[in-house]
Amino acid sequence: ITNRGTTAAQMGDGLPAVNLGTGRTATKIFAFGATTCAKLDNSALKCWGLNSSGQLGLGDITNRGTSASQMGDALLPVNLGTGRTALKVVGGFNFTCALLDNNLVKCWGNSTSGQTGYESTVTRGSAAGQMGDVLPFVNLGTGRTVVDIQSGYSHSCAILDNSTLKCWGRSQSGQLGYDNISTIGAAAGTMGDLLAAVNLGFTPAKISLGRQTSCAMSTTATMKCWGLNTSGQLLKGNTTTVGSTAGSMAALTVMSLGTSVTPVNMSRGYYFGCFTATNKRIKCYGSATNGDLLNASTTLHLGDAASEIGDGLPFVNH
Repeated sequence: ITNRGTTAAQMGDGLPAVNLGTGRTATKIFAFGATTCAKLDNSALKCWGLNSSGQLGLGDITNRGTSASQMGDALLPVNLGTGRTALKVVGGFNFTCALLDNNLVKCWGNSTSGQTGYESTVTRGSAAGQMGDVLPFVNLGTGRTVVDIQSGYSHSCAILDNSTLKCWGRSQSGQLGYDNISTIGAAAGTMGDLLAAVNLGFTPAKISLGRQTSCAMSTTATMKCWGLNTSGQLLKGNTTTVGSTAGSMAALTVMSLGTSVTPVNMSRGYYFGCFTATNKRIKCYGSATNGDLLNASTTLHLGDAASEIGDGLPFVNH
């Protein structure tokens, strides 16, 4: 449990490689909350870190990575089901979801707010016999498959094969985008065909989720964000929350990013967001309390005033 990176001697050759098993190498890595997962060269998935709700998917609640005896060959792969491998792994506060090679999703860990999407608050992955073929696929509608998935602190959203977006989990700030603050995925009759598509007004190509916020980028490179907005993290020039009241999503306009600024990728932290543009430069907005916006000229928020959106939002100096 020793921190690394606080002194020069801890980096470079002084920083050892993570032991993932004899002869094993990593092809992808996923990190979220207090959990890290790696897809290995043999397509197996191994996860380590905090495991208080079974979010490592190993059938117990024992943390992994705190001692040498827990890593390497001793760290077992996550059982995703017969023949199944993970394309992508995401998660939030003590839960994990995986987009599998059959373009379906499985989730495990904490589900107090329905964030695993099984119409139940039952924790999965914390006891033997809960993973593998026993763990069902998340029902997102008859015949529907998943193109992409992202998770926030206690919610998840998925772009489906019919180019719609569905979200589930906690919605105390409207981050699910259904014009209310109702939890989805914790009770019967909230998932599957009964779960409506989020009213975006465009076709989603990419999604990014933070704490109580969600963002989508369209196929024509426009962006919309909804949910909590206390720090301007929706980049609307105000602090008005969006997605928690009737009609708020239909009235949501695309974000003002600046003259001739076209986004390529986006990412979200707890209370801020960033995007890269076609000119290979970055803009960040929301809370700057901890220097999150990489803007040395301010420790205040950006995006909560009309003068701080569009051309008023500076590029990061890098």
